[in-house]
Amino acid sequence: EGGILRTLRASSPFARGQGGCPEPVQNMAEDELQEVRDNFYVGNFQKALQLCESVQASNDIAQNELNATLGRCCLAIPVIDRLKAMQTSECPGQQAAAMMAVILKSKNEQQRAAFKEKLTALAESSHDLSCALLAAISLSMDGSWNEAVQLAKAHPTVEMQALRVFLCLSCNQISMAEKALSEMAGSNNDSAAFRLATAAVKLATGDPEEAYLTYCDLSSQFPAGDRDSESGSVLLQTGKALSNMQRGMFAEAVEDLQRAIAVAPNDPDVLVNLCACSTHLGKKEDFQQYYTTLEKVCPSHPYVAKTQSINTAFTRFKASLTA
Repeated sequence: EGGILRTLRASSPFARGQGGCPEPVQNMAEDELQEVRDNFYVGNFQKALQLCESVQASNDIAQNELNATLGRCCLAIPVIDRLKAMQTSECPGQQAAAMMAVILKSKNEQQRAAFKEKLTALAESSHDLSCALLAAISLSMDGSWNEAVQLAKAHPTVEMQALRVFLCLSCNQISMAEKALSEMAGSNNDSAAFRLATAAVKLATGDPEEAYLTYCDLSSQFPAGDRDSESGSVLLQTGKALSNMQRGMFAEAVEDLQRAIAVAPNDPDVLVNLCACSTHLGKKEDFQQYYTTLEKVCPSHPYVAKTQSINTAFTRFKASLTA
């Protein structure tokens, strides 16, 4: 999920108000889990996993959310052995995380398609928000943006509505994203999910300064591991870099990304943005280094596919001149 990656209250039907309109945005389980959620959403997956294993839930709903978050932490890190064991879990959210691992990792298209169907069916039968969230992400991977947005819109939680914002931005529907953000405002504006959605909209609407401040605030509030409080997670460092890139501050963006790549040397988002910064700074050797790594670790990345297609076109054109 990268980072938008998302965990939700279990056994909750598709809540609707009168006249079929969505109810106001709600929190998931009790606020006793807010620290867990916030650390997960800012990308502190190891810390969130540890919290999932140490926090004592006060009720079954909160426990189910903890179990689902644990599954998604294992998906994000990843911890494959634990995900395999979750295939037979009683928690729908953990089952969904295990299915999503197959969808993301399998090279067999038929197997991936089969598990996407299983995930959608699980979301429909369980009415579990964590299942629905992962199912929405799965739909977006196939380009089914409208279906993904509608699935997210049907669940009135801050986290699910934040996903709705990200989905709208991903398919360049900025006005829809702004509307979705305004609709979720006021319920839990201090949550990491809301603040990340706000920062993303600020980037999309040309206010990188405000986005940068948000990422800095989150980095200070939720430091990654034992590192200094200014560093933040890979996700937050990448967000800071994007903000600096929009401001034309490419050298500063590289500094942010260098902190991120030191922790996650094979992260595609970090690598592709380092490629972009290297291009703007005219550092051809750095570009080639980062691009080669990106091509190796994520050969299906859109940037790699486009670059290869351009190279192929030039090769064919050159060949046609000598034919």
